[in-house]
Amino acid sequence: MNRSLLIILLGVVTIWDTVTTVYGTYTIFGEGTIQLVVSIGFALLLAGFLIRTIPIIKNPSEELIPVGTKVLWFLAILYDLFTSFTGNMDLILGNATGTQKVVLAIGLTLFVCSAPIGLSKLFFDPDSE
Repeated sequence: MNRSLLIILLGVVTIWDTVTTVYGTYTIFGEGTIQLVVSIGFALLLAGFLIRTIPIIKNPSEELIPVGTKVLWFLAILYDLFTSFTGNMDLILGNATGTQKVVLAIGLTLFVCSAPIGLSKLFFDPDSE
């Protein structure tokens, strides 16, 4: 597949991942202008962090900051999975019911949450072509 097209497609899915993170975070924080602004800011920060996956994971240093960054990256992935699941359940799969809804939400969430990692591979790994 053309590298530019793949970057565009993964970028669009990453934007959706960010939207679901905003939605999921907003549902956690509650309603209000400040909560919305913080949710948007946090989602953008999280998206940027996940797009840096390859440099974070491939850092061989065992010093405190790189190791701490890897721990934070893992927590960011877990948070992204939770908020994206919440967003996909409510925003995309509102009409589906029961087990079907949960299975679709899990599959969609795994696909959506992998997009920033795919972008990271394309941007930061020279062997990705």
